[in-house]
Amino acid sequence: MGFHFFRKRRLEKEDVSKEAQDIENTAEAQAADREEDFEALAGGPVRVEKEKVDIQNDKARIAYLERLHESILEAKAQCGDIKTEYAQVTSYLRDIQLIDQAPPEEKQTLYGAARRLVELTEERRRLRRQKYKITDAQKRAIENYETVVPADISRWQEYEDYQVKIKNDLRQLGSEKNLLLADKQDIIRRQGTLKTIGKCLLAVLIAIGAMLAALLFCFKVDITVPFVAAVGFAFVAAAIILNEARKNRIDMVITEKKCNRAVFLSNRVKLKYFNNVRTLDYLCHKYRVRNATELDFVFSQYQKEKREWARQRENTLQIHENSQTIIQELQRLGIKDKEIWLTQADALVEPKEMVEVRHDLNVRRQKLREQLDGNTGIMEECLEEMEMIRDKKPEYAAEVERILSQGPV
Repeated sequence: MGFHFFRKRRLEKEDVSKEAQDIENTAEAQAADREEDFEALAGGPVRVEKEKVDIQNDKARIAYLERLHESILEAKAQCGDIKTEYAQVTSYLRDIQLIDQAPPEEKQTLYGAARRLVELTEERRRLRRQKYKITDAQKRAIENYETVVPADISRWQEYEDYQVKIKNDLRQLGSEKNLLLADKQDIIRRQGTLKTIGKCLLAVLIAIGAMLAALLFCFKVDITVPFVAAVGFAFVAAAIILNEARKNRIDMVITEKKCNRAVFLSNRVKLKYFNNVRTLDYLCHKYRVRNATELDFVFSQYQKEKREWARQRENTLQIHENSQTIIQELQRLGIKDKEIWLTQADALVEPKEMVEVRHDLNVRRQKLREQLDGNTGIMEECLEEMEMIRDKKPEYAAEVERILSQGPV
């Protein structure tokens, strides 16, 4: 019986090790993909590529304005979500400032309770025998956002799947744009060839006309038949050239429309690509992991470890008492988010830890600001394009106002 028990424990450890190795390999691959994504964004924020639209065409102009408005609304929705998260991070930084500016006697009480809480927490951790594959940084992150981790895992997996689709769409749109540009060059080349042929035929006809005129006036030769043949040849050649030129113009119009469609789709995909990459990067920094699979594994390890904590409650009462003291002192200082300091009380004791917390919040805020600036820039470019069309004619201004009134900008 004992042999089977130990054999079962060994197999469980091997399975966990294999699972961890698979997650490590997947995380490294996705980390490399994310580096590639950031290299694509290294040149700066995503720029909206302007479409070539015939402004005088009512249908094309209105459709173009509606597409610009759609991009504005999408970027604005992203800005709203980013501002909410940005306000929360800013609130944490404001709390740190209030703690730093607290009177010495209140700091002494707060730091004493925090020091005791850290010591009790460390003592409880030493009682744990089971080791789990989770770092302290990951543990703190999950502790801070434990209630939303399952939802973030599901959302993260959707973002990762969507990232693959977006990159495929970008590659396909890039190929399509290259093909359309090649078609435009081919049409231009054919049109140039027709012009050259036309010029050559005109020169030949002029030479034949001069020769026939010389025969008529100098040698009194009857040139009726040659003249009729030359005129017929000129008519047929001109008809062929004009027909081919008409086909080229039609092909150019069709190709130009396809190019505009490809540019519009490319702009939409670029916007989604920008926001998706920034969101994935923010989640990676938030939870100290590299992908959703790793977060799911770390969260499962955290839950197992948490169940182990539940078995060791000898010092729970003292931890609770010191936690209440910390909350009371923080409340006296006017701290808004008091409970979060219970999971990072070491930052109240060690200045270096507080510096790390502040740096982490500043990095998160900077990432949010970059994403917010990128979306704001897209909105401004789209609005500038609409303003440019508005200034063309009064009736264009009415169309712009009508489209903008369809949704908040």
